[in-house]
Amino acid sequence: MRTPTGISALVAAALLAACGSSKTDQVVVSSRAYKGHESEKDTTNLVNAYPKAVGTRVDDCQTCHTSGTLTPTGAGAAVTKNACDFCHLIQHPLTGYTGQPAAYADTLNVYGAAYKAGGRTKDALLALDAQDSDGDGSANGAEIAEVKYPGDPASKPGQPNAPQKIFTLAELEALTAHSEFLLANSTKQQFDDYATYKGVKLRDLLTAAGVDPADPQITGVTVIAPDGFTKDVTAADVNRQFPAGKFYPGLDTATLGTTCGFVNYPSTLPAGLTDGGDIPGEQWIMIGYQRDGGTIPMDPSNLDPTSGKINGEGPYRLVWPQANPGRPDRGSQYQGEPYASNCSDNFTSADHNAGNMVRGAIAVRINPLPAGYEDFDAKNGGWAFIADSTLVVYGYGIK
Repeated sequence: MRTPTGISALVAAALLAACGSSKTDQVVVSSRAYKGHESEKDTTNLVNAYPKAVGTRVDDCQTCHTSGTLTPTGAGAAVTKNACDFCHLIQHPLTGYTGQPAAYADTLNVYGAAYKAGGRTKDALLALDAQDSDGDGSANGAEIAEVKYPGDPASKPGQPNAPQKIFTLAELEALTAHSEFLLANSTKQQFDDYATYKGVKLRDLLTAAGVDPADPQITGVTVIAPDGFTKDVTAADVNRQFPAGKFYPGLDTATLGTTCGFVNYPSTLPAGLTDGGDIPGEQWIMIGYQRDGGTIPMDPSNLDPTSGKINGEGPYRLVWPQANPGRPDRGSQYQGEPYASNCSDNFTSADHNAGNMVRGAIAVRINPLPAGYEDFDAKNGGWAFIADSTLVVYGYGIK
């Protein structure tokens, strides 16, 4: 387990502007920005105006761009998009939501808008150095020097980052392992899945981080993915054993055919399973790092630029058993299909737990976050934790 002092800077790249140019003409290129933007005009301007920013979290898109919340036009919940995903909505808008940007100018925060108005140059940034774009009482240059965001009033100098501890895969594997076979019952997707996950119980992870999961001051935890998706877990659910799940075989495409099958089963099933019977073993909310005896860690998650959804599930996934165990059921988008009405076992379950199972979990926030701290910046640079197979635990009780 490692306690970081900050985000490690990557090695800065330097390019000579032209043959025969001196060191004073050296152009520093961003080393941390998303790969599609690492050498573009704006990130290059930023790190040349502020060379010490290279490799820090302000050497990235969120310094000038903002996140956004979309409102559904019909039923459903609001959706919050991080700075990168909010920009991508211009080319890949979501159907059924308002509040989406129509132009890149709509994605800028107050600092980014002022930079654009100044001409999008290094000098435009330096001209903003003494200004306080976000109105939080600190000059833009001072905020960048302290690795804070000049366009976000919730981020300012003197405000400590939330206390955190980072676990590597080896450190997670060293903790008491827990395995469970369960049904992941989807709400909309075509297939439900039975799978065996191996990992660490969420309550044991808190204990390993030096926090008593039974502390009455803890209201729960929030598990966070790098695309900004979050799932809250109550303190009661962290600390309780869930009821035994139920097993129902023969609902796969091999048995029912390709038009009617809607459940995936692993190639090897645990012993002791019976049709309609209880699944042996304890069921807990956990952080899984292995599935069905496969590789450790699980295949890393990645973001689909078209759908905006995460593909894959690793290296870590929040595993959440059914609180009300039941049979698998067809996704709601497939129950109305012509073939579905002609298929057997077209039932409905009360507990669609798959929606709780966060893919690509990178952080666990213990709530409440202590007053005066800046929240962990999960939505900016979070994919680095996927690449490194690391998991952040932060918030209440972390020393």
